[in-house]
Amino acid sequence: MRYLKFGIVFVVPLFSVSGQAQNMQALSSDIRTMQIQKDGEKQNVPVIELGSRERLQFSFDDLQKEYRRYIYRVEHCDYEWKKSVRIFESDYLRGTETQIPIEDYKESLNTTVDYTHYQFDFPNSRMGVVYSGNYRICVLDDDSRKEVCQFCFSVVDPKAAVNATVTTNTDKDWNKEHQQVKVQLNTQQLGVHDPSREIKLVVVQNGRWDAAAMNPKADYVTPSDVRWDRVSELIFPAGNEFRKFEMTNLKFGMMGVDNLRWVRPYYHATLFPGKVRTNYVYDEERDGMYYVSATDRTDDDYEADYVLVHFFLEHEPETDGVFYVNGALTNWNYTNDCLMKYNAEARGYEATLLLKEGYYNYQYLFLPQGRSCGSNLPAEGNYYQTENEYTILVYYAQRGSRYDRLVGVRNFRFEPSKQ
Repeated sequence: MRYLKFGIVFVVPLFSVSGQAQNMQALSSDIRTMQIQKDGEKQNVPVIELGSRERLQFSFDDLQKEYRRYIYRVEHCDYEWKKSVRIFESDYLRGTETQIPIEDYKESLNTTVDYTHYQFDFPNSRMGVVYSGNYRICVLDDDSRKEVCQFCFSVVDPKAAVNATVTTNTDKDWNKEHQQVKVQLNTQQLGVHDPSREIKLVVVQNGRWDAAAMNPKADYVTPSDVRWDRVSELIFPAGNEFRKFEMTNLKFGMMGVDNLRWVRPYYHATLFPGKVRTNYVYDEERDGMYYVSATDRTDDDYEADYVLVHFFLEHEPETDGVFYVNGALTNWNYTNDCLMKYNAEARGYEATLLLKEGYYNYQYLFLPQGRSCGSNLPAEGNYYQTENEYTILVYYAQRGSRYDRLVGVRNFRFEPSKQ
């Protein structure tokens, strides 16, 4: 058993080191627990259908308990999540307002860490969108005009049927370390003239945009469909099932928690030491997601408390890269606060994150020097049996079009044991 000596803990800002623009971003150290839900359920890649009654619920906590007037604005993006520069807000927004104040907020109640919980729905009666595609919501402090966080989501106008399969018999290996995605796209409703230029495919595994396949070239094109059958960019490292822990009651330690202590002014949860995985480990998990929950409280949004969670990975020092705690709990980004530091005395890497009570998935990713995509090696390993969630997005920009339309989405969980 490993014991930590608790002293002064510095909560490092969530600024991105090599984060992807597609992910949610906290641009202030006060912003925590950013979430997007669709009808009460979280999604690794949040998508709603254009013109439907579907709504997304956006929320975040501000560690300043005093009310701040926050406003948000919406911008359209291309398939690479760069701001669309050939269209105006008046083109893609519905409504007369371009900046909306966030009026639904509550101060924390009976918590050791004070915060204010903010939330809003989109689309709403004051603002909506009329184009499909990718969107970014930027939240600003109305007094300082500084941007404090960003949310990303997509709106689909389903015009193209997307069929997909995944196999562990890949062009790299057979039932070893990889999974290969094959996609067939029916383009009959689109009137495509030049598929190689007008169609863009994006495939995301478990919400990890840093490892997404961006616009791979199709290997079969017919008048009615486009296919990606044997495309090297669609061969994904299989990874391993996510690690997990639970802290939904601060009176005692729960799943994955070695010990839970109160050391003023924080609760501290020390997880069991992580070990390098040398084989596939089956476990029921949620593909990297987390869920806020406090079983002894009435409302999780503003009654759940914050805890300093201590992570530790037993590993010899690496000289050509660094380890990060990764998952939805870090918005899938590589940020300073989830960077793991080597402890020579304990012979391993450690990190401390301030997290809200709940259930969490996570993994230890290795980021080689000079790279922006984390690796499952050497901590997690790659095993073909791993159950992964894949999201396929199809964008269409007809010749002369001023923006990328999202015309097809397919989301599914690949379970090799059931194939």
